[in-house]
Amino acid sequence: MSWPSVVLLASAHECAAIEAEVRSLGVGKDPLSDGDFLHWNGNSYALDFSGDVLSDFEPEDIEDMRQRIGEEPRAIYVSCQSMDAARTLLTFTLRNFSGLIDTNHGDVIEFAEFVDLVEKHPQWDWRRTEVAELLGGPGDA
Repeated sequence: MSWPSVVLLASAHECAAIEAEVRSLGVGKDPLSDGDFLHWNGNSYALDFSGDVLSDFEPEDIEDMRQRIGEEPRAIYVSCQSMDAARTLLTFTLRNFSGLIDTNHGDVIEFAEFVDLVEKHPQWDWRRTEVAELLGGPGDA
């Protein structure tokens, strides 16, 4: 199975602060892809701070994000070697910021809600279980 990935969506200011926080953990360049790579806490992560991933979103989705964030969204793509690695980095990082996380599997939720769900359901694999199912109810999160 491929590495779990998410897209972090936030204001320009928040994305810059998230990038600085993650870079402070020791981000370096991947010699094979020239992308950013992080080895932290025994885990590996591939990162893209360019924001280019926004081109993968439909205009109406970007507009929805803009309204939820309060300004034009910026994006950070995070790919993690495992779900445990993803939960570790994302809960460590996101608790200090506001924005949205796109799980790449049907949900776009606020950072605080994401952290709360991971803490309440430490084995949650958002690739297999959507937020609504996790909360035990139908509908969109």
